[in-house]
Amino acid sequence: NQIINNPLFLKLKNVIENSPWHDHESVYDHLIKTYKIAKEQIEADFIKNEKAKKLFLDFINEESDRVKIKDLMLITALIHDIGKILYYKDEGQEKPLRHENSEGITKMPGHEYWGSTIVPELLKDSGLSINNIQRIARVVRLHDTFNDDYLANSINTEELIDDIKARAEGFYKEALFNIYCDVFTAKPSQQSIKRITEIFNHPLLYTPREYFIK
Repeated sequence: NQIINNPLFLKLKNVIENSPWHDHESVYDHLIKTYKIAKEQIEADFIKNEKAKKLFLDFINEESDRVKIKDLMLITALIHDIGKILYYKDEGQEKPLRHENSEGITKMPGHEYWGSTIVPELLKDSGLSINNIQRIARVVRLHDTFNDDYLANSINTEELIDDIKARAEGFYKEALFNIYCDVFTAKPSQQSIKRITEIFNHPLLYTPREYFIK
């Protein structure tokens, strides 16, 4: 409630998106919807493989600075598009990040990175540690890593998981879950939802990976 009533978050009520993924929908409404989807899906009922489900639940119930990763993932779902409130100056002119083409289709290029720069201000009174705020900011920056284009890759599930684990700066499970909730009801993304479900149902996703120099 503190985040939802933050003046920065409330500005999203005035940012309307129209695209194959957002039908004249305010970013505020989209984020509330994504948060509710995340609260339902975080229970892992979509993971039917018992081993994979246990590994997922074990992961989200781990703690980071005395806060469950599960709760950090839910906050990320709520604020991942915060960058869409931004304006910028170019050649002395103020312009909204929101672009609309001649057909009325909107785009918000760069909202992932620039949104991550707002996260510390948005969460400064949340009681979260600096480490956890930075963690959320990183996933906000990376939340489009596994988009529809990426997931359309025709390689098999094992090869795709191997590639996924190399991306998103080690936060691939959080980023993958966020995009799953983000596009959960979007018609163009239903094939991606099926692919993500397959990935979360594979125990290979949860094998820890550590990089080192030899």
